[in-house]
Amino acid sequence: HPETNVLVARDGARIAGFGIMRYGAEEAHLELFAVDRDYRGRGLGRRLLEWLERPARVAGLARIVLEVRASNTGAQAFYERLGYRMRARRPGYYQGREAALCLDRPLR
Repeated sequence: HPETNVLVARDGARIAGFGIMRYGAEEAHLELFAVDRDYRGRGLGRRLLEWLERPARVAGLARIVLEVRASNTGAQAFYERLGYRMRARRPGYYQGREAALCLDRPLR
């Protein structure tokens, strides 16, 4: 899809992290995002997310939204440090078993 960016950070042949962002008319949606455990805490996740957010800012989109597992407290803390805030909770979002926390970050 032309409205989607896929970003992969590599260290040689190893994938250190990746992200997929879909851009809509009013908001962007972070579809998938992960950083290998060995590369966490080095700023890679922040740089990947900033790169994916840039087109949304340039396009004047209102916000970026994402879902994160309720049990993934490390990811929640990461997103909160970058200005994302919880806006809703969706019970049973992941395979009907685990809740998702819906986060967003205003861009304007």
